[in-house]
Amino acid sequence: MSRRQRPINLPAPYLKRVWLDKAKVPDASAYPFCLPLFQPDFALAFDHAITIIVGENGTGKSTLLEGIAAMAGYDDAGGGKGYRPVDHSTAVEATGGRLAVALRASWLPKITNGWFFKAESFFSVARYLDRAAVDVHAPPPDFLSHSHGEGFLRFFDERCDHQGIFIFDEPESALSPSRQMMFLKLLRRMERSKMCRLRR
Repeated sequence: MSRRQRPINLPAPYLKRVWLDKAKVPDASAYPFCLPLFQPDFALAFDHAITIIVGENGTGKSTLLEGIAAMAGYDDAGGGKGYRPVDHSTAVEATGGRLAVALRASWLPKITNGWFFKAESFFSVARYLDRAAVDVHAPPPDFLSHSHGEGFLRFFDERCDHQGIFIFDEPESALSPSRQMMFLKLLRRMERSKMCRLRR
């Protein structure tokens, strides 16, 4: 096992703080920097292993998660490090990458294992994982033969059982009320295992 794959003995959260570097903002009136969330003094501290970000539509929550995902080395259309969705059309203008250039972060330690789950690109990522498994002659994970909500939960349960930083953008979108309760139990399990998760 390489040094990077060894478990970290420090408690989550590993991402401690993110802030906007005004010197790296090319034009504060341009998107995504004009979003209500990104005031010139924007900064966000993470004090717990699980952080829930809430707010009105259009304030910049998803864009912030995309930016953090890009900083962690994930594709801003969804996926883990080294994964790229089959259909990349869901990454509208790659706003996460543009925001990531101006974001700064404090990590202890920096950890890039994990996953960026984006509800709108879930099927693209699932297709990618199926095809990648076939390429290496492994059984495909087959998240798509289940209902939308069941596929989400299977994906969460399988992918989030490791130490890392996990970012969820609208994970509840396909879940029934009972499945949402199951998702909350999964978050609780993740919290107890001291893994860092971000969720919208």
